[in-house]
Amino acid sequence: MSYPAAIYRRVVAVCATVALTTTAWAAPATAVAAAVAPAPLPYVALGDSYAAGFGAAPTSDACGRNAAAYPALLAREAHGGITLRNAACTGATTADVIRQASVLSARTKLVTITAGANDLQLKQLLQSCLSRAAADACRDGNLAVTRKLTTELPRDLHRMIHTVVTAAPHARVVVTGYPLPFAKSRQCATEPVPARIRTRANQVVTRLNAAIATAATRNRVRYVDVTPGFTGHGLCSRKPWLVGTDGLRDNRVLHPTATGQARGYLPAVAASGLTDRA
Repeated sequence: MSYPAAIYRRVVAVCATVALTTTAWAAPATAVAAAVAPAPLPYVALGDSYAAGFGAAPTSDACGRNAAAYPALLAREAHGGITLRNAACTGATTADVIRQASVLSARTKLVTITAGANDLQLKQLLQSCLSRAAADACRDGNLAVTRKLTTELPRDLHRMIHTVVTAAPHARVVVTGYPLPFAKSRQCATEPVPARIRTRANQVVTRLNAAIATAATRNRVRYVDVTPGFTGHGLCSRKPWLVGTDGLRDNRVLHPTATGQARGYLPAVAASGLTDRA
């Protein structure tokens, strides 16, 4: 895909205008195109490390933002048709995204959000459940996640999205989900994670995605399901697009690789309609 759908439509509109103006005034096509070319689409990316691109490429940015993140790829594929401000930051929760929303304005035309996983502290839960000495912490963490998914998170997701929609009233808002961490496989020679933990992790992310989708629908914005794009590329697959448990040392575990950003997130977001109303 050369252009996101929204930019493609704008290019078509410009071409039509150029044709009409050229017929009426016989002006040079290049001069007319320069005169009517639309301004770049103001785009703001909000969210956590998935939107920042942490784990996909080396970075010196304190928030882990880098050029391999799907927002940066989306802007680059627009060939100047999008101006990006990436406010996403590693570790961000829904409450942090509400604070990130301060960069939005009535001039913002496109917003993407990836957030919610840090509210559940999924990485910490995985670490405790992988340690035999932390069985109590694993059990308590599972109970806490279930409680948050049922009560706190739906409320917090709604508040986050409502804040964004209010701060950017003329923007197309796209909210993404998360890929399932593990491929559906009985055996997993590449990751030291028991089958029951892999199954539980996928169940939690499925419920998280459902909560995000519900909050998006409630606020009349578009939800983007990235799980189809990652099918066959979870951990335990032959070609995973996520960082495995070796990333526990530097917090990259479960984050999309550069391939995951480019082939999992980017196509799903770019095909979401962008400037259409939900």
